[in-house]
Amino acid sequence: MALSTPVCGVCDLRNISKPPITWCNECDEGLCVDCQDHHSLSKGTRHHNTTPITEYLKLPSDILQITENCDKHNERYVIYCKKHECPCCSSCIVENHSECRDLAKLADIVQNIKTSNAFYEIEHSLTELAENIKTIRQNRQNNLKTLSEKKMKILQEIKETRNRINNHLDKIQDDTINTLNLTEEKESRQIEVLLTQLKGKENEVSKCQRNMEKIRQHATDLQTFVSMKQLEKNILTEEQLLRSMVKTRTSKESRLSYQVNTAIQKFITEIQSFGEVKMQTKPCAVELTWKKEKQAQIIVPRILSRSIENITLRLHKTINSIGNNIMGCCTLPDGRIAFTDYSYSTVRIFNSDGSKDFEVKTPNWAFDIAYSGGDNTLAVTSGPSRKFLEIIDLQNKKIKESISIDYDYYGIALRDNKFICSAAGKGIQLTNLHNNSTIDLVQTKLPPFCYVASFGDKIYHTDYKSSSVTCSDLKGTALWSFKNESALKNPLGLSTDNYGNVYVVGESSKNVVVISADGQQHKEILTASHGFSDTTTLSFNRSSNQLLVANRYDKAILFSLN
Repeated sequence: MALSTPVCGVCDLRNISKPPITWCNECDEGLCVDCQDHHSLSKGTRHHNTTPITEYLKLPSDILQITENCDKHNERYVIYCKKHECPCCSSCIVENHSECRDLAKLADIVQNIKTSNAFYEIEHSLTELAENIKTIRQNRQNNLKTLSEKKMKILQEIKETRNRINNHLDKIQDDTINTLNLTEEKESRQIEVLLTQLKGKENEVSKCQRNMEKIRQHATDLQTFVSMKQLEKNILTEEQLLRSMVKTRTSKESRLSYQVNTAIQKFITEIQSFGEVKMQTKPCAVELTWKKEKQAQIIVPRILSRSIENITLRLHKTINSIGNNIMGCCTLPDGRIAFTDYSYSTVRIFNSDGSKDFEVKTPNWAFDIAYSGGDNTLAVTSGPSRKFLEIIDLQNKKIKESISIDYDYYGIALRDNKFICSAAGKGIQLTNLHNNSTIDLVQTKLPPFCYVASFGDKIYHTDYKSSSVTCSDLKGTALWSFKNESALKNPLGLSTDNYGNVYVVGESSKNVVVISADGQQHKEILTASHGFSDTTTLSFNRSSNQLLVANRYDKAILFSLN
């Protein structure tokens, strides 16, 4: 909503006007000092995402207009219609979208939106647009310079010719020079007009780029998503305009030329000008860089390139007394950390300060773990135990459901609210808990203790027995495999960062190795000297850019990525 005169939403309902100090994105209202204290302590709102009001008001005005509720029905948006590209409340669905088939949960659509491919796509497109404008401006400026230089050369040639003739040609000379000046001036004016337009476009793009950073930091996921859709359309319009500029005469290379009249000797009776001044144009040598045609990829992270040589870790904190046989770990959006104690069939949750929050006993062994933001649950595999997948409700702090499966599941990862699991003796499977369906992704028979990870359109898994790490596409085709026992031996847990680089624990090599996104390079980033005696698992938090590495016994260490 627009906050031209911000007031505390709670106090306003009581006809009290008090300035807010905080904005709650989930309540969609400002809070004063007193209401903010109550809001942060209330059970229903203590975990809400809040932003200082001074920072929130820095968002662009059109972003502030985007709310979590439907303007027409004053109900919270819950569904996204892909056909009409709009969020809908339950009343909207009944009234306007009952015939639409392509509907999705809004929470699923906007989940991880700030790290999604679409968000990175827009950032890259803005950067690309700015660079292309700069390229055209530079080309036009160079053209101005060459026009001026060529003009000086022609003038010199005219003057040299004039020195060989008598005063009878003074008038003809003046006429020719005037023609030259007018021709060059006219073309230069056109180019300068275009340069002014391009400068304006460049300023608009720069403003969008600055706004993107503000949106990333302070906008809600819905605000981010809706603004992105508008930006995509604006960027497409600007791209088409630039393409049109390059193809039309407005950005063609302009060249002045001059040719002395061959019959200059007959100038007294026949020649009426020094020569003909022409403005020649040809396609300019500007090469604009455009990405491949944009595709609407909402929640698939975009894989950028980053050299692993620049990756270094900085100790953030140590979590002690995590368990006796830790095999899996993951980080939660609120900063808490979850570990699986394999021997004690227990899942333990620790607060962000390292203190223990609670634990849940599982009826089977607890091997690997993954967090599902769609329903705020943890999925736990059991390894070589009874074939069940345990679902833990984080809100109620207990097991919500035990799902029977056909194989011994070890490693587990989340993709589009579906679970990718390593099935011993089978391969990699995609399990949809909502309809109990299972799809075989990688049909290579895998041994026990294999972990999995997913990023973009790729799946990664370790093979403890062969000491290898393999990257496959969603059809199960192997794209690359890393095997180097001198660098990585008996790999276990693995995870990926925002660039598709793969972080892997080597149990026997007692280290952590990062493998480049193309599988061609590797770098050892952690060894036993960093405080690890028997490392088993790790988890990369793409939101905070932090790497959690857990020992089998006693402790885990959280690193920040430099």
